[in-house]
Amino acid sequence: MEAIMMPVVILGITGILMGLFLAYASKKFEVEVDPKVEAILAILPGANCGACGFPGCAGYATGVALEGAKMTLCAPGGPKVAQKIGDIMGVAVEMPVKKKPAAKKPVEKKVAPVAQTGEPISASQEFIEKNKRMLMKFKEAFDAGDKEGFEKLENLAKMAKKDELLKYYEEIKAGKIVPDPATMTEAVATVKAEVISATKEFVEKNKRMLMKFKEAFDAGDKEGFEKLENLAKMAKKDELLKYYEEIKAGKTVPDPATMPDTPTVKKEAPKAETKTEDPKKQEASYCSVLGDGLCVPEQNEKVKEDIKKQAEPPKTPEEMEKEKQSASYCSTLGDGLCVPEENEQIVKQNLHQEIDKEIK
Repeated sequence: MEAIMMPVVILGITGILMGLFLAYASKKFEVEVDPKVEAILAILPGANCGACGFPGCAGYATGVALEGAKMTLCAPGGPKVAQKIGDIMGVAVEMPVKKKPAAKKPVEKKVAPVAQTGEPISASQEFIEKNKRMLMKFKEAFDAGDKEGFEKLENLAKMAKKDELLKYYEEIKAGKIVPDPATMTEAVATVKAEVISATKEFVEKNKRMLMKFKEAFDAGDKEGFEKLENLAKMAKKDELLKYYEEIKAGKTVPDPATMPDTPTVKKEAPKAETKTEDPKKQEASYCSVLGDGLCVPEQNEKVKEDIKKQAEPPKTPEEMEKEKQSASYCSTLGDGLCVPEENEQIVKQNLHQEIDKEIK
């Protein structure tokens, strides 16, 4: 038992002696802390962000109290903390006023003036009358060096795909002027526009489609006139497509009222067939007509037609449906163009777009 108790007693006495020694040393070697440091440290936010330039809030408190550091360096605390530090140090604190940087005046982009040639742009009188406002706005903006203004007009023309308008904008930028349409009347009158080669009867029947195509093409509405071309192709209106190409070549659609009447070709009355014709002669005449080595009498013409139909390749269901829809819409549109029912809306809407847009 004594062997166990003796080490315990020795260890306990050693611990007590060490504790007494540490207490004495702490009192003997204690470093006095300035009460101002403790007071400043107590009011600091304790973020230890280092924005003040010291290693933590304790370092900043020591720097202010003992080293004369500025009392306005605590960014998280702001003016309130700076004021409290000033009260502890007994000094009035003035927060530095941050001056806002002077706003830079926008530099106006001026375009060097272009020498006016006096030569008018190459647009037609009709085009200038229709687009005069846009052309004049562009010229005024360009002459005034307003780059933002005329570039905005160019972007609008690009969005609307007005290539012709963009072309004349470039001519204006080259120094050409926009003439007054009123002064162009005489010059235009001397030039007789060439008209399409359609007959009066065809123009009367298809005037609406021809005029819509011309308006869309003159306005640069590619989507509009291409729709009309596709409809004519679907309806197999080759003659209409032919006049569309003439319009694209610069020809105009005449007024049917001013067109001369188309001379009517007199058709000879069919000769009455002689009933007394020899049946063998009739049979022989059909050999060359059929051209297939099959000679049939005239009364069997229906059989001949059936044979021809059988020889032709069968039509697909899609082709039969297109023919059915095409035939059903001729009378509805009343313009000589047969289109499927589902394309009626395309014919009636979005055939051309307006060129002028309101610019406020």
